[in-house]
Amino acid sequence: MKNFQAKIAEQTLKSLFITEWNSISLDNICKKLKLDKKKVSKHIKSKHDLLKNINQYFDDQIMIAVKSVDKSTPRDMLFEILMLRFELLNRYRKSILKMFNFFKYKPKSFILLLPSLINSSCMMAKVANIETKGMIGSVNTKGLLIIYFSTFLTWIEDENSSLDRTMNALDNYLEKAENILKFLKN
Repeated sequence: MKNFQAKIAEQTLKSLFITEWNSISLDNICKKLKLDKKKVSKHIKSKHDLLKNINQYFDDQIMIAVKSVDKSTPRDMLFEILMLRFELLNRYRKSILKMFNFFKYKPKSFILLLPSLINSSCMMAKVANIETKGMIGSVNTKGLLIIYFSTFLTWIEDENSSLDRTMNALDNYLEKAENILKFLKN
């Protein structure tokens, strides 16, 4: 991710802290950052691209943070990686919740973000040394996305800064997924 794209993601999240998603525009973000919209539009052309940019920003932040995580079992690595993501989301909690509330009533708009989220799921699986290729990889990647979304719904309600409920939910979902995989292998 280029430096200006990270700045755009951060500014978009900051702007969401004080305004609603439907009031956000690429023009306003570029003006606040004093960026040339023509140069920016080579990488970010639309509001949908702003969303993908935020997701990529989170992915990049995770990749930086995961370097300090001890290598462990795939399940433990997934737990650590996903909790890093939820901790990052928590830094921008109010902004993320505003986006969620907007997309809750406009799911068609959210669907456009799914390919980006699947890429994020692949990235997290690869870092955790989980297969991402072939039929097994497809199941793993999509299963991880389901675990992420399920845990996200708990995160929404978890207002404690320690994210205890989120951690417990994630651990529970990972255990269930592990049991399902064991069952399928037998």
